[in-house]
Amino acid sequence: MKYWNDLDGSEFFNMVFSHPVEIGKITLFSMRIDNNRPSVTLGFDISELPDSPPKKWQTAKYNSCRIGISCSDISDLIVKNIPTRETLNMTIEKQDNIFYIRAVSKNSSIEFKSVFPRLCDPSVYLNDPDSACY
Repeated sequence: MKYWNDLDGSEFFNMVFSHPVEIGKITLFSMRIDNNRPSVTLGFDISELPDSPPKKWQTAKYNSCRIGISCSDISDLIVKNIPTRETLNMTIEKQDNIFYIRAVSKNSSIEFKSVFPRLCDPSVYLNDPDSACY
């Protein structure tokens, strides 16, 4: 899978981005693991900003876009050196009906399989340029 726009749940994402946005570098904000369901939800910032924002976003000053993926029916979860401030490179590959999701950097990684990955709606905010997450 090459674009965020191709994931289930990308309807609002496709409204605020008028072009395909490549899956790639992310800054991890949160990771939630639900052992009962089993599921993993990742929240992260991407470097791209919406080019077709809704009216309520147009008057606000923002420099960051946060999205995420909520993945259910997961297996083979591996987490290494999280939390991290490093930028991670995310990839999502589909083989048969299984999605292989990886977010890796030099020192950290999150890897798992999911049957149902879903994109979480984007939000925008003003991030401090001196922050480690910028």
